[in-house]
Amino acid sequence: MPSTRSLARVGSVAVTVVAALSLAGLAAAQFPVADADLGVRLATQFVGGFLVNLVLAGLLVLLAPSYARRTVGAIRDDPGSAFLWGLLVGIAVPIGLVLLALTIIGLLITIPGLIALAILGVVGNAVAVCWFGGLLTGGDVDGAAVGAGALVFAVLGVVPIVGTLATTLLSFLGLGVVGRDLYTSWQG
Repeated sequence: MPSTRSLARVGSVAVTVVAALSLAGLAAAQFPVADADLGVRLATQFVGGFLVNLVLAGLLVLLAPSYARRTVGAIRDDPGSAFLWGLLVGIAVPIGLVLLALTIIGLLITIPGLIALAILGVVGNAVAVCWFGGLLTGGDVDGAAVGAGALVFAVLGVVPIVGTLATTLLSFLGLGVVGRDLYTSWQG
């Protein structure tokens, strides 16, 4: 007989799928019907976003499960601080690096800095996918959380303006935790 926890997990995943399909319908309603390539474009964008998020978050959970649990736990413990760090790392640091690039010596620092920031962004997005999926599936950082998070991020990515804003704001949480971890390890 299935446990209550597994039934609750199945129920939350079902609610997530229904919400995802509803948002996909909302996204489809945003485009004119005369556009013949609409379905293909939305499907490609959805499948691409889902697969990218699934692979990246899945690799994070498979290759560094303790790091994934620790960073997701840090977001759960203090989402406000994680978001503020995300704003700092995602907005202020790139602006500072671009301003630093105005000098020749600063250009030598800016290029590796922007590459490192892109890597931080990928890892931070994977952490955010795991965190959001964990909220939907009961809190554990596992395959179900990765799948649910990737599904929600893919559906949000299909919604034209609001979806992109939502995924960016959610990704700031993961970026903030990863950036704070890097900063504290550099300081210590």
